[in-house]
Amino acid sequence: MSGFDVQPRRALALGVPVAMLLTGLVSAGCSKSYEDPSAELYAGDATAITLVEPAAVRAWVDAGGKTEAGQRVVILDCVPNPAGVLPYSDTESWFAGDKIKILANMDKMYGGKLSPQYKGFSGMGDAMYGHIPGAIPNVSHEGYEVTPRSEGPILADHEVGTGALIDQMLQKQGITRSDVLVFTTSRYDYPGFCPARLFWTMRYWGFPRGQLKVLNGGNKAYAMAGNPLQKGITLPPMSRSTMSVTDLPKRFLSERIGLGELIALVDGGRTTLPAGDANKVVVLDTRQPPAAYYFKDADADQVPDIFKAAGYAYDPATKLFNGGTLTLSEVLFGAANLGIPFDPVNNPPINLTATPASTYLAMHALAGAPLAIPLGAKEAAFEGIVRGAKVTKTPAWNITVPALSRADGGYKTREELLPIFAAAGIDGTKPVVVYCNSGALAAIYYYVLKEICGIPDVRLYDGSWQEWGNLAAYQPVDTTYVMNDDYTVYPKYPASAPSVVFFAGQNHYLTWDPVGLAFKDSQTGALVGSDKVAAGGSLAGNGTWDTVTRSEFVMFRPMASLQGAALDLNGAANYRNKTYNSAVDWPAIQTTPGYQGPATKIHDEDAAYGGSTASAPAGAPTPFVPKGGGC
Repeated sequence: MSGFDVQPRRALALGVPVAMLLTGLVSAGCSKSYEDPSAELYAGDATAITLVEPAAVRAWVDAGGKTEAGQRVVILDCVPNPAGVLPYSDTESWFAGDKIKILANMDKMYGGKLSPQYKGFSGMGDAMYGHIPGAIPNVSHEGYEVTPRSEGPILADHEVGTGALIDQMLQKQGITRSDVLVFTTSRYDYPGFCPARLFWTMRYWGFPRGQLKVLNGGNKAYAMAGNPLQKGITLPPMSRSTMSVTDLPKRFLSERIGLGELIALVDGGRTTLPAGDANKVVVLDTRQPPAAYYFKDADADQVPDIFKAAGYAYDPATKLFNGGTLTLSEVLFGAANLGIPFDPVNNPPINLTATPASTYLAMHALAGAPLAIPLGAKEAAFEGIVRGAKVTKTPAWNITVPALSRADGGYKTREELLPIFAAAGIDGTKPVVVYCNSGALAAIYYYVLKEICGIPDVRLYDGSWQEWGNLAAYQPVDTTYVMNDDYTVYPKYPASAPSVVFFAGQNHYLTWDPVGLAFKDSQTGALVGSDKVAAGGSLAGNGTWDTVTRSEFVMFRPMASLQGAALDLNGAANYRNKTYNSAVDWPAIQTTPGYQGPATKIHDEDAAYGGSTASAPAGAPTPFVPKGGGC
């Protein structure tokens, strides 16, 4: 079996020395036996089925929250946002099934009542909203499950919760060592993210697989199967437990890959090896890339022609046409078409190879094929992909979340999924690293690949682009390699295909040439001089931990220093589409450019965790308010 190292890493037993973890990368999940006093707890761990269907959960609910074997069932309704992110917290809106509050959040989050998202949820029947009776809301950004932590070079926002924080969460929810945990979600615009992430977190900290269950399709599938959802914030009786992760004899820390380990993979060339090489490691960027096109500008006046379409008046302040009645989606596709699912049979995605000059131009090419690079909504200094990474949609394959899902939001079967991933060169013979913007969406792929498809070597990089995309030792000098703003125009979400994104101006990409030790233009191959990109960035020019040079198809996010005065739709051509947003572009971050360790601090801290030293549980941590919204 192929792995991350010659010596496979077994599940970590408490008290086992971890110095071996600093010597290289190792394989996850290869152990089939357990030689310790906890054998009974982990009996059948390798063969346990963690995906559960609505009928089984309904039977447990009807049995008073007990499995057939009599174990207590704790249903955790996983949502991301506490109070302060949107007008209403996810608990008082989605969990409570309060449609008015849900739509108020949709209005705020997606830019108004005319957005496809708002329209989609406003038309959903009231019976679809609410929580499973007996469920407890689990808010991932309350500060327990994810928290800012540092591997050494950078303090990153969305890392796995510490042992002390997870202990507090477990005790607050009354969870004990013998409970069966069911992960679901009442939130439908983030389907699957939060349950999969909490599954990964509990596994990482040592829970046996037999006690971890993901409800296939969440509350949506549960309701569509005819099962009732409950309204209001009605919680079951709970008594605070004394549960600690130290009660679990094992920790599966190798389910996570840290910054230092991923950099070692890239620097060692393993992410760019040919598919047939025995040492190949597949890195999968699980952000959902758009089908990307540029707006046509036939008269070259820097104003896209669509904004001057005959019969349509456009207001750049509201981004609406005809007095605030039509969105860009409706003008491009026709209002009647927005209700048609963007699926491969009835309304297939636009063919990226069909790019007549009279219509749109493809974004850029990889090996001659058009390729759409994912764009992050989270804070970052630059965009791109980890060197050698695969994206989830190309003309040759589609492994986006909609392609992995069934109509009720649940996952497809193993038999259906295996050929879908095989088409993308993921066949289970090579280790896989998954990442996204914050480690939430990537958790879906971790779960699908490992728990449903049975691929043993799958690891989650939970720092993801919020960490990787901020470790810059370079910065742009002018706007040549600064990202143009984009317009997401279709479809309504959730839907059965990724969105189509049109760009008002072409984006230029650069990639570091590790042989020539210089940046090159990704499209032309021309060298990029210091008049375009210079040393600097958050690492102040120290390249030890720089990730710009370890990425491909790089374009910098806008910088305040390059923007000049505020410009409108008819403003200067160089800056019109590069509007700086202080919340998500070149954020203020804490870095330690001179750090000299292995960048495995989180692993080392979690391996050493022996329980809280406090005589009583500490107060709730400060909620984690994500920039860019949601997970």
